Amino acid sequence: MKRSIIVAALCTLFLSGCTQQESVVEPAAEQAGAVNPQVQALEQAEQAGLLEDDSGMLSEEEALGRVSAPLDEALYTVELTDETLSVGGEDGQAHEYFVFAVSHAAGEPVGRIAIDRETGEKYYYLGDGVLEDYTSFPLYDAEAEEQAGWPGTYVNASGLSLTVTQEEEGSFAYAFSDGTEGTAAVTGETAKSADGEINFLLADKVVTVAGGGLTGNYTAQ
Repeated sequence: MKRSIIVAALCTLFLSGCTQQESVVEPAAEQAGAVNPQVQALEQAEQAGLLEDDSGMLSEEEALGRVSAPLDEALYTVELTDETLSVGGEDGQAHEYFVFAVSHAAGEPVGRIAIDRETGEKYYYLGDGVLEDYTSFPLYDAEAEEQAGWPGTYVNASGLSLTVTQEEEGSFAYAFSDGTEGTAAVTGETAKSADGEINFLLADKVVTVAGGGLTGNYTAQ
């Protein structure tokens, strides 16, 4: 989810609210002191550095998070290399990748991981433009990967819960405790509902939601 997407979603919500309430006059002082939870969620996401990239591509921070999440930080270190990698994809277009070097804490190298900047997919990088399925990476752990991904239950400050279940690669099913449910297409750490109404952003086990009257930050339980 990028800033432009979130802002557009929030603006739609704000305009809708203004249309319904234009005949109601609120005390100026009370209005000034009120904190809109939608604005608060956006500000929190921005302060966390989640909305800095408007290009539609993963930022370095998002890519680093995907590499580091399933690894034990006490045992391994992850560093972005200065290697520029561009490889032709199945769609016939070249894809750009971040390349990270993973090492044991003592300094012994483990291997390199390439992250597709557009899709967020991880690959075991062998060098010279050769990518292998991430399951071939020496530290691949299926259970850790599942725990580091989208599936799980998240709750916001008001007690509303969001449950995410993985359906297949590239999408997930979601259900809010107010009865809102559906499927969403995933692009790395961001996702958009099939109806286009709700945007999701995953970072540090917190899902930031924008749209559908559900805007806010939902923390993993």
